[in-house]
Amino acid sequence: MTIKTPLFFLAMFFVIITAGCNQNQKKDMPSEPETSSQPENTGNDVSETKNGSPAATFFKGSGNEPFWNVELSEEGISFTSLIEGYESLSTPLPEVIRAADANIKRYRANTEKTQLDLTIAQDSCADTMADKQYGYRVTLEIRTGADTEAKTLSGCGDYLADPRLQDIWVLEQLGEETVQKEWFAKELPYMEINTSEKSFTGYAGCNQMRGSLFTENTLLRFTRVITTRKACIPGNREGDFLQNLNRVTSWKIENNRLWLSNPNGLQLVFRKAD
Repeated sequence: MTIKTPLFFLAMFFVIITAGCNQNQKKDMPSEPETSSQPENTGNDVSETKNGSPAATFFKGSGNEPFWNVELSEEGISFTSLIEGYESLSTPLPEVIRAADANIKRYRANTEKTQLDLTIAQDSCADTMADKQYGYRVTLEIRTGADTEAKTLSGCGDYLADPRLQDIWVLEQLGEETVQKEWFAKELPYMEINTSEKSFTGYAGCNQMRGSLFTENTLLRFTRVITTRKACIPGNREGDFLQNLNRVTSWKIENNRLWLSNPNGLQLVFRKAD
């Protein structure tokens, strides 16, 4: 049998102490900085206003030969094109001028560098190159300070539904009255809005419903409303709800609530579903 000397145990002691020091040094070393995994905001449909609230693009128009695009938001008018000298122009959003006898809106903007006259008229418009139908005709007269004559451009466009509308909304007020559960069968009326398709579906308080949205910036109408034909118990207020829904012309969102009104006053209030 081999007897281990005290020198052997002393050597083993130093090995253990050295290994422990190395581990502590690794723990105390600063870690590598973490790389953020948050994606960049590359969308161009919603920008930020000066007060931090979202400013959604509410109208887009375009034309061909030459190719150009125009976008409207509460922040201003943005124009881009393949025209030399007009690749990218922008102006603040001027007051809209409305025609008295037709759904025609005109925006006239003048800055130190750009003069722009934009007309948006509700009328069927076809983009034959893209094989797409639009609801509005767009005419643009634009010039920079270097030009003596304005360039006139024609194209098509559409209003966009504000993305903040896209959600499930549950009825909270009918006119000025707080909604009571006993007014309706099973559950309170609700609707789910699809902004990309400009449509909505939901429950009217007795029957299922669906329909379309007509939007022009702050203008909002619920159109082509269709419901199932289930018989409702006496006292059910589905009829009052649908009547008020058809009267809506304007909207706003505050405190997770959708307020729907017309010039005569408040029609409906919905709260965002949890």
